[in-house]
Amino acid sequence: MAKPSKPLFIEEIRDTTPVKKFVQIKAGKDGLVEAQSSFSINEYRVFFHLLTMLHRDDDEFALQRISIAEIIRDNDLNDSGGQYELLREAVFNLSHRTFSRIGEIDGKPYRITIPVLDKKAEPLLEDDKTHILVRFHPDLKPYLLQLKSEYLSISTKYLTQLASPYSIKLYMILKHRLRQQTAYPKYNVDELRFMLSVPKDSYKKYSDFKHRILLRCMEEINRETDIQILDITEVKRQRVTHTVCFVLEGKPSLELTGVDDPEDFLSADDESAPEDPLFTRLKMYFVSKATYQGWIDKYGTDQVQRNLEMGLSYLEQRNDIKNPVAYLAKVVGNKETASRRKVKTGAPPVVHTVPKPKAEDSLETARNTLRDLYANHLNEVMVAALRDLQEARHFIEFIQALSEQERIPVHLEIAITIFNKMKVTPSTLAEQLKEGSGMIQGLKIHYFQQKYPEKLKEIRTTFQPLAENLGFTLD
Repeated sequence: MAKPSKPLFIEEIRDTTPVKKFVQIKAGKDGLVEAQSSFSINEYRVFFHLLTMLHRDDDEFALQRISIAEIIRDNDLNDSGGQYELLREAVFNLSHRTFSRIGEIDGKPYRITIPVLDKKAEPLLEDDKTHILVRFHPDLKPYLLQLKSEYLSISTKYLTQLASPYSIKLYMILKHRLRQQTAYPKYNVDELRFMLSVPKDSYKKYSDFKHRILLRCMEEINRETDIQILDITEVKRQRVTHTVCFVLEGKPSLELTGVDDPEDFLSADDESAPEDPLFTRLKMYFVSKATYQGWIDKYGTDQVQRNLEMGLSYLEQRNDIKNPVAYLAKVVGNKETASRRKVKTGAPPVVHTVPKPKAEDSLETARNTLRDLYANHLNEVMVAALRDLQEARHFIEFIQALSEQERIPVHLEIAITIFNKMKVTPSTLAEQLKEGSGMIQGLKIHYFQQKYPEKLKEIRTTFQPLAENLGFTLD
């Protein structure tokens, strides 16, 4: 008598449709966003589909029954037999794919490789070939399940619009950096090639890499997603491109409405989840959920919640803050804010019609105000000096000489490259450089530190006693 065969999988098979319209992936230096992964476009479609089936309470990966028809529908693909076969092949290929990243073990660098799938089962009966059973590899749990900090949330609305694997990967990388409030992320060329999984024997010249990959990605990302790549700037060393800097911004119409913001994880039996009451208050000041989540990713839930309680209580009693989002961003990022003052909650807000400073204004607000006054005054003095045509000529000559030096800091190299693209003249220099922020501001300060250190010291000496009274030192 033949022995009954043992089942291949002893765990329960999860039959469910996607429970959310966004994906979440661990980011940062120890995450998957910047890890190497050589996925095809169809493999990405399968991978993202699997991510949308994860539940918020999962602590283990379940064996998923994925429907090829749902992937075709969600990606607006042609419903044909050929497309079915391509996606089935993508599932098979995904079982051989890995994520690779550079990490440390015992203080030494290692290339860490993690398989994508742990199990795969393909039906043999013709009637069952519309689905496949798969399960993520358990080593991916820290990167995909119960994520608490520094993770990336992206709406599938944008991912399904991108047709190139390179565009998908670059979009994920830059979206995360923008969520971290980094508008000028920079990578060396080798890092970019590694993260985008560009084959070693392809596009060896940077010019080919830029035109065949980076510029095409830029065009597609700008057209199809919620972020904008305003410029791609190169820094050269000995005539060879070494570093690439992206100039980024979110699309304002999407930032205000929050259309790309993911909802909370929804379980299969929970159609809706209550909104975070803190975020409900933030929406009154046009803070998008993406911005809110970005703060949490960067600073942690505890610091964000404590600092926002203080900042919101202050805002709700004032009507003279011109840029509430910028004010809240400063409050959130300061580690001392919550420890300096505990905010009483629950009391109804008091709205004053006359914008008058109050004695109980927070210490950190006073510090930030002084920092702004110092930075604005410093910028006004520098711009006024550059209105003199001779001074403007000296500035341009200084930048030219600086660019010819062999070794200068990367941030100055990038600033010089941006400056050169502005095509300034002595007569237009002051007007073009009047903004007091960004990398160009660093270039102005560097010039005046070299040429007029006593003038900068005089300005700082004026403001420093005020700073000391507030318990801090001017940068």
